[in-house]
Amino acid sequence: MRIAVLAISTLLCGSAYGSDLTPTQIFRAASQSIVVVETYDEAGNSVAQGSGVSIPDQQVVTNCHVFKDAVSAKVVYQARSLPASLRHSDPDRDLCTLQVPGLAAPAAQFGNTTSLQVGERAYAIGAPQGFTLTLTDGLISSLRPMPGGNVIQTSASISPGSSGGGLFDSQ
Repeated sequence: MRIAVLAISTLLCGSAYGSDLTPTQIFRAASQSIVVVETYDEAGNSVAQGSGVSIPDQQVVTNCHVFKDAVSAKVVYQARSLPASLRHSDPDRDLCTLQVPGLAAPAAQFGNTTSLQVGERAYAIGAPQGFTLTLTDGLISSLRPMPGGNVIQTSASISPGSSGGGLFDSQ
C-alpha cells in the first residue's frame, strides 16, 4: 500500500466555529459529504470500490487508481445509486473529478494545508471494504512539499475501499 495520504483525497474541513470540534462533531458534519464510488468493466463487472468527497456543482473528487481498468462508474449516496462520468484526471496527484448529475450531497469545506502542523489530529472518513461512513483518526505525520501545495502524510488508518475518502482536521 502507498503512503496513507496518497490513498485518500487531501481535503480538509475548515470551520467557522473557531475552536476544535470533537470527533463526533467532525463525523456528523463531514460524513454528509462522503460517497461510495463503484467502477465497472465493459461487461458490467465490478472492478473496484472506493470512496469520494462531494465538491460543488454535483461533482465528487476521488482517487484515480479506483478507475484502473474501469470504463464506467456510479456513486452511491444515502442508498441511492447515481451514474458518474469522469470529468478531470490528475494522475500525478492520483485525484480524479467525477460529474454526478442528481447528487444531493453537500460539498465538503476546503481547508488550507499551509496552516497545518505536524502532530495535529487528522480524521479520515471513507468506506473501507464497503463499510460506509467509517471514521478513523491519527496525526499529521508530515507535510511534504510538492508543486501546488503539500502532500499530507497521516497515521490515520486507510484500508482498501477508503481510497478517495476525505481527510479532515479538527476545525
